[in-house]
Amino acid sequence: MKRRSLVALGLAAPLLPLTRYLVPGAHAEGQAEITQVVGVQNFRVGAWTVTALLDGAIPIGPGDFANLTAAEAQSFAEAAFLDSAEVMTGVNAYVLRDGTETILVDAGGAGAFPGLGGLPVALVEAGIDPAAVTRVLLTHMHPDHIGGLLGADGAVFPNASVHVHAAELAFWTDAEIKAQVPEAFQPFFDLAMSVAEAYRARIQTFSEEADLVAGIRARALPGHTPGHSGFQVSSGADTLLIWGDIVHVAAFQFPKPEAAIGFDVDAAAAIATRQAVMAELAQSRVAVAGMHLPFPGIGYVSQDGDGYPLVPKPWSFSL
Repeated sequence: MKRRSLVALGLAAPLLPLTRYLVPGAHAEGQAEITQVVGVQNFRVGAWTVTALLDGAIPIGPGDFANLTAAEAQSFAEAAFLDSAEVMTGVNAYVLRDGTETILVDAGGAGAFPGLGGLPVALVEAGIDPAAVTRVLLTHMHPDHIGGLLGADGAVFPNASVHVHAAELAFWTDAEIKAQVPEAFQPFFDLAMSVAEAYRARIQTFSEEADLVAGIRARALPGHTPGHSGFQVSSGADTLLIWGDIVHVAAFQFPKPEAAIGFDVDAAAAIATRQAVMAELAQSRVAVAGMHLPFPGIGYVSQDGDGYPLVPKPWSFSL
């Protein structure tokens, strides 16, 4: 393919190096290893109980972004009290329950990237049986969002319908597009095709804005992928926007929304979407949940000049 075609697909940007992963640190002799608890947190959005689940983390650094210099990344990292501009970015998923529906939004990346795959344990800790999941809503079909849909025996969620934007499904299951992309990207298509096959009879597509169930509306948030979508959850006076991959590294992209990750299919559209949705949320004060925001990934967007600081949602002491 010509270089301009690769750029149009967002595939000329550098890949995330897949050899950089968190390695457990050394421990003093005789000292027991101390590990984190499983990432599960509950809060309410009106009648919905929302459960944030941590699937794991992947490494992202300034070299994985366009429109972001190393000096800027270092400055942003220091302002965020990070030890390095090379950060571990969490991968979150969310479950919505109202007594009738048990809806999973994205499924993490088990089997797709080392460092991911914590969703099954998190579901157990949250008391959620995969067989009880009624729907899976996909923000998009990158591996760190759909890997957890498949297990050794096929579909992990045997009773769930899978909802995805029609353009998203069409892109990632197109054999002709797959044949034209660099070999390193072809597993992205292979995984999407496997998911489509495993859930074939239960896949439901939507286009643009659509009400999926009462109180949950799909919102078009284009740029990161052809059909990248968010899901707006509303109940009573409460609203939450689950915005998928609008942000990959909070420390970089909230102060500089024009910083674009290399995986954006259309970087210009992704930047415009990010700027527009951040401005909207800063004005509306609606809560946001993000798949790569620091766990549990729930907060509010404020505005400071050209940047939009993230204000984490306080811990819910009761439900």
